[in-house]
Amino acid sequence: MIDVRCHDVNSLSKAALGEYKNDTVFINGFILNVFTKQFLPAHVYIYKNWISHVEYDVTKKIMDVETVVDLQGKLLCPAFIDAHTHIESSLLNPVNYARMVIPHGTLTVMEDSHEIANVLGEKGLQYMIESAKDLPMHQFLTVPSCVPSVEGLETSGAYFDNELFEHWLDCESVSGLGEVMDYEGIIHGNTRITKIVEVGRKKHAYLQGHAPLVCGERLSAYLCTGISSDHECKNETEILEKYRNGMWIDIRDANTSRNMEKVIQTIKTIGNYDRVCFSSDDRRSNVTLKEGHMDGIVRHAVKCGMPVEEALISASFRAANEAKIESLGAIAPGYLADLIVLDDKQHLVVQDVYFEGKMIVKDNQLIQEFEEPPLIMENSIKIPDINIEDLKIKSNKPVEICNIVQYESYTSSITNLVTKELPVKNGYIDLSDNPDMKFAAVINRHGENKFTVAIVEKFGIDHGALASSVGHDAHNVTLVYDTAENGYKALQQLVNQQGGFCAVEDDNVIASLPLPIAGLMSNLKAEELVSYINSINDANKELGNTYIDNPMSRITILSLLVCPYVKISDCGIVLTEEKRIIPLIKEENESESNTKKCRTASIGIY
Repeated sequence: MIDVRCHDVNSLSKAALGEYKNDTVFINGFILNVFTKQFLPAHVYIYKNWISHVEYDVTKKIMDVETVVDLQGKLLCPAFIDAHTHIESSLLNPVNYARMVIPHGTLTVMEDSHEIANVLGEKGLQYMIESAKDLPMHQFLTVPSCVPSVEGLETSGAYFDNELFEHWLDCESVSGLGEVMDYEGIIHGNTRITKIVEVGRKKHAYLQGHAPLVCGERLSAYLCTGISSDHECKNETEILEKYRNGMWIDIRDANTSRNMEKVIQTIKTIGNYDRVCFSSDDRRSNVTLKEGHMDGIVRHAVKCGMPVEEALISASFRAANEAKIESLGAIAPGYLADLIVLDDKQHLVVQDVYFEGKMIVKDNQLIQEFEEPPLIMENSIKIPDINIEDLKIKSNKPVEICNIVQYESYTSSITNLVTKELPVKNGYIDLSDNPDMKFAAVINRHGENKFTVAIVEKFGIDHGALASSVGHDAHNVTLVYDTAENGYKALQQLVNQQGGFCAVEDDNVIASLPLPIAGLMSNLKAEELVSYINSINDANKELGNTYIDNPMSRITILSLLVCPYVKISDCGIVLTEEKRIIPLIKEENESESNTKKCRTASIGIY
């Protein structure tokens, strides 16, 4: 588990007394004291990687020191900590992710690598750890608890049981257990996820949560297991109940999932922010380059009514406390010297960044270069042999009554089940008179001969096709298309480029974004990658999705089985709360045994 404490406390104490020469002192600035919630004038001494002394009497003579840093009235704050994120979702590898976020003052992230773990298992976790080990930031791993995210309802590339966590939770780069998304499994005592959480409890690990719209007795049952946080709050009632029950509220500010103002206005009625942190979650690199990282989230929080001091504390000290990491996130003796210099309280612009006492960013520019990471883990897209006919829905009836996945709106991620009568033409279900409906397919990319063809409504596009190998959480290939021909064209392109995103219009590929690392990440730097991301977003808009800022997010959540209420997996259409697979064609006397058969078959793949 993580330990950033100084273990040479004798030397650090002597440096505090001035008996040992300190390396650096910051003078003529205002520090953020996270304990009193004040900006105070002070001198801050650094010995090796840690803070040795904070002197609030600025009239005192400066102790013997190697380097004096004159802050010239600027603010010195603890570096930012992201309480919950998925580096893979930035579409960058860990090295280029560091290049992107460090100038924004983020030096610690709680990285839940369940994206790559669901594709490559432990090999993926090892890749993330090895890639990050020499970086001037902390990419602390929260070991994914849900690989697969929901047992028996989708095909993942790996299977993590409780025995695996006995080892991984003891690793020095691990901060705890990643978000426990299978909240239904926890509430109802599913053996696998319950045993995983029990291992975390036994090791006194931080247990990260994920519980959208869970309330009442169900919430209490979830919390009794020791899970302590949530980044999924949707409404005022949910926010208040979870806060009153002692949960850490990680306010998510990602791509399209933004609830900052509602959460802050609700917590203002309580009168304190002591259990509030911030999460970038699935924030892509184009959003970060445009809006900032944790610095941008802090600015957004202040704009939404959160006091500046509280926002900065939530972006540092509180996140460390939530993750049970001592000696991180404060400017005080014995704490790690991860520090940022801000221009002022109004603009909150990061100017300089210090990692473990060493300057790595000056005037918002990296002054340390990183080695280019090797391009590895290509060719992870292994799909079954599918033809155009497979992407159509056959019928020998004049009409079919179908179970349809319907988004609540063009901007909501919540999907519901509706049943509608659809016409059949020339032996196939026809959607040409329903521009708001599209075909959707989720195709196994892990070597299993499995796929599901379904129908989605209010997805956003009105013509053409999209394909993605980013499909939370199993990351099977997802297609949304108007005609089987366009869908097949998109699928072929995705296979040829070995993962990523692509868009098709009139049987022509109009945009593509290759992601050769596990079909999830690129080896390009953020500035290079963003042009590809923009092209995919523009293609989405060209195909009709003009409703959200980052429309490429839409296809990535169509298979997200841990969010309400109906999604699509390679095993079928899934009612996520009931954990039940239903058929596309609604039968007059739907057989329960057929459902059970489908679920049993999917369980067998593991």
